[in-house]
Amino acid sequence: MTSDFSAMDESPLVLLISDFVQNTPPEIVEEVLNTVYCWNEIPSDYQKSKLLLSIQSPQIKNKLQKLIDFWVNNFPELTSLGIYLSIQSSLATLRTSYFPSTELIWTGPSNSSTTFRRTDQALLELIHGTTNHLLVVSFAVYKAQPITDAIENAIRRNVNVIICLEDSNGSQGKLSFSGLSAFSESIFKLASFYTWPIENRPHASDGKFGSLHAKIGVADHEKVFISSANLTDYAMDLNMEMGVLIKDKLIGKQITDLFNNLIVNSILKKIPI
Repeated sequence: MTSDFSAMDESPLVLLISDFVQNTPPEIVEEVLNTVYCWNEIPSDYQKSKLLLSIQSPQIKNKLQKLIDFWVNNFPELTSLGIYLSIQSSLATLRTSYFPSTELIWTGPSNSSTTFRRTDQALLELIHGTTNHLLVVSFAVYKAQPITDAIENAIRRNVNVIICLEDSNGSQGKLSFSGLSAFSESIFKLASFYTWPIENRPHASDGKFGSLHAKIGVADHEKVFISSANLTDYAMDLNMEMGVLIKDKLIGKQITDLFNNLIVNSILKKIPI
């Protein structure tokens, strides 16, 4: 082997594989595995470029490129089947273990020293990966077609969708448009919509009252999106917004339980469709 490290140390290739698998959506790792499995020995430049071009996220693409380059340059005797089995083993270990993770997400001026994913990319990933239950909470929804399309596709996969929104009528001027208008008729029919009625909100002595101002997404009681961003085109493309994408079963369950209790106790009321 051309690499020089102690047998007791972790190989840099092992660390690169672990970093790639732990910080990449499993469905993307599976696609990479399917491609690598079809390679013969070391990949050609064309094969490597074709695989990297299929990755949309710059951060994930960078991790995968580092992994492949280190493999080819330092372990040329390691076959494509060997790297396939290594990545597959790392993915299998991750799936049978519990590793809470937190990732910052950002919309705003780019900075070469950071590799934050955009707000819309993170939220779309969460929705696309949902298999059973999706909770979406937002103050405003406006011109967010990719997001609403993803929610509709989730419904078609038989995902149970609950959407909690600020009420434009009940907000008494805090919100100038109804978020309901952003959703298609099929979403209306199959998702459950809730709001926070004005009579259930705390009021100050001068008559002012609170708002449903949270921006949250929870997929399958485990993957959590919390952000300053509303579901609007400005928030996804133009504003300066920051949030977190968390994979944590405890936090995911706490949030879904909270909103389920608000619904059961009629703090949140169903919006008639």
